[in-house]
Amino acid sequence: MPNLRSRRAFTLIELLVVIAIIAVLIALLLPAVQAAREAARRSQCVNNLKQLGLALQNYHDALGGFPPGHFGTGWNDFGPLVMLLPYIEQGPLYNSFNFASTGVAANPGTPFNWTVMGVSVNAYQCPSDTDRLTGTETLNGVTLLYGHSSYAANSGNAPRSFYNNNHVQNNGVIFGITAGRPVGIRDVTDGTSNTAAFSEHVKGIGGGGNNAYDSNRPTSAVYSVAISGTGTGTPADPFQDAVPQFYYQACNNLNQSTATLATGLIAQGTYYWDGHPGVTLYNHVMPPNTWSCNNNNINDGGAATAASKHPGGVNVAMCDGSVRFVKATVSNVAWWALATRSGNEVISSDAY
Repeated sequence: MPNLRSRRAFTLIELLVVIAIIAVLIALLLPAVQAAREAARRSQCVNNLKQLGLALQNYHDALGGFPPGHFGTGWNDFGPLVMLLPYIEQGPLYNSFNFASTGVAANPGTPFNWTVMGVSVNAYQCPSDTDRLTGTETLNGVTLLYGHSSYAANSGNAPRSFYNNNHVQNNGVIFGITAGRPVGIRDVTDGTSNTAAFSEHVKGIGGGGNNAYDSNRPTSAVYSVAISGTGTGTPADPFQDAVPQFYYQACNNLNQSTATLATGLIAQGTYYWDGHPGVTLYNHVMPPNTWSCNNNNINDGGAATAASKHPGGVNVAMCDGSVRFVKATVSNVAWWALATRSGNEVISSDAY
């Protein structure tokens, strides 16, 4: 009879040790995998901004200036991203827009622009930015989700720089037509490599026209802060709205746990074709990845802040087409200087 030897099995302790080792390896590997994924998402985001920077240059070559940021109030307010569509290989989409000055051409749900308003342009979506926008429009029984955007154009560092309706300084590069002729490279005397053109902002929550609370950091919520006038007319002290310091102080000092939301605003990034603050326009009043404030008027000023889900800061496309990563810890002076086209500031290469 053959000699049958007993087969030795794993003991319970050995099995637990193996499981523990595997768990430790997974725990060590997971952050590396997540970091690799975020690096890929950030790379795609940089590429999107690079496309915007190149599109801006091509637009300038064709028309002799940068696109306006806002075509005027009364829902004729198309923004810069729709103007750049032909230069990011979206010519057919651009040609499908009806830009008639009817007072409703850019209004969500307008029948003759209804379909194109629901198009999602890949180049306008940052993969790191969670899309929590749910606004829809229904026409003839068909429901359409609006096309969104993760990017906005630099209007400067003055709280009321978006439209200049109150004849306050516009010191950025892309803002409303009420400021006069569009800005061109000839006007960027600070240098195109030292002046921001586009940056990121985190998308808001909910439907169109819904400025909702957002507990995430950075937040997409816009808080109510008015430091002069009523927010609907000529400010009591125009100087306060021509420089960032005063509004920065008021917005920065609010208590977010008790602060009220600004009313009547469109949630950030809701309409890619629109030119309102926080939708496709931003400014440099508040540092990156902080929060935004407004004077409680959709056509008024405030702090529409650059923000992203990338750790440590935001990507910024400069006027020369390059893309830089600006740290959230950038000094106010350097951040304000990056916004102005002709402020004669000196910016050190290591300032951001």
